[in-house]
Amino acid sequence: MMQLLFPTPVFRTQLGLTDAERQVLKDKTLAVYGELNSKRKPWTRSTRESLELMNPAFAEFFVRIKAVTAKAFGVEVATITGRELVQFKGDFVPPHVESAHLSAIYWIDGDAHPDHERGEHDGALVLQSPIGPFGSKALPGEERVTMVDPQPDLLLVFPSHLLHFGHVYLGERPSVEIHLEMEVL
Repeated sequence: MMQLLFPTPVFRTQLGLTDAERQVLKDKTLAVYGELNSKRKPWTRSTRESLELMNPAFAEFFVRIKAVTAKAFGVEVATITGRELVQFKGDFVPPHVESAHLSAIYWIDGDAHPDHERGEHDGALVLQSPIGPFGSKALPGEERVTMVDPQPDLLLVFPSHLLHFGHVYLGERPSVEIHLEMEVL
């Protein structure tokens, strides 16, 4: 009997925010970033507090993320924490995992133009397969990594245990993102 023992659900969708809604979200996100991130590098903000708790203007966005995630994964989202991530040319996100059940990334805006065939990954997110990430051989058809090209209005939700990182961002305007961690019931 053949079984797939470790399938990993990853949900990718356009969230459906209008350009005007994303512009408002971008402006609010950049304002928080400017206030809390004096070092101007990803993940160096001065607090771990969720955007939703810091500014009620983010509440509707969080409700939408919870609803989309609940429907896609067939779970109830018990808690959600979301923080801004703004990348400028030359920034990257190092490999990491989160301690929550699910992680999500929502790309509000950006200027990435990856060309993977030429080895130019420009801001692409990499999800590392749990199948032998540290040197063991993969069977034909088992992918080691999946690249997710950033684009405005893209929502990606995945199990937090997946090792993930972002390639060096080369865009001219900043990549404005919200990264979320969710506990589920």
